[in-house]
Amino acid sequence: MAISAIGIYGAVSRRNPVKILLSIEVIFNGILLLFLYMAWFSSPAGGATLAILLIGLAVGEIALIFTILIALLRFGVVSRMDVDELIVKEE
Repeated sequence: MAISAIGIYGAVSRRNPVKILLSIEVIFNGILLLFLYMAWFSSPAGGATLAILLIGLAVGEIALIFTILIALLRFGVVSRMDVDELIVKEE
C-alpha cells in the first residue's frame, strides 16, 4: 500500500508525461504486489500465473505509450512535453 501511495504522489506532483507514466507504473507494481500477496494464500501457482500475466501487460503498456510520446516529439506535433502547457505547433 505504501508503494502505491508513493506512486500517487509522484503522478500528482510531476508535470513531465514520462515521469507521470513511471509513477503510474509504480502504482501498478504496488497493486501487483498486493494481488500476489493475496494469491499466495489461495494457490501459489495461481499467483505466479497472475504475476506473469500482469507483468506482460505492463510491459506492453509501457512500450506503446513511450512509442506514442516519442512519435509526438519526433514528428513535431508538440514542441514541449509539459502536461500543464502542452503546446501544439501551428503551421
